[in-house]
Amino acid sequence: MASTKTPKLLTYKDKPIYRKGNVIYYGDLSQDLILVLEIAETEEVNGIPVSKKVKFHIQDNTGELGKGVNYRSGERENLYKAFDIGAWWLKDALQE
Repeated sequence: MASTKTPKLLTYKDKPIYRKGNVIYYGDLSQDLILVLEIAETEEVNGIPVSKKVKFHIQDNTGELGKGVNYRSGERENLYKAFDIGAWWLKDALQE
């Protein structure tokens, strides 16, 4: 009997991260709000694509994924800065 392996989810601060193309979804999909990060521009550094401009927003997650109302949005020059601020916004919004 072959055993089935369940893939591990990538998490950050105990919340899952999902990626589809250039869009990254962060947060528990069963909660009302999630963080959506869209990589708008990339540049090649030593042959590796690196994000140059990232747009992010807190989105209502009560309907279809990617179709909710945006509550707060921003733009930063790299993924780290966008993720750092967006994760804080999400934590703050979920506590209200």
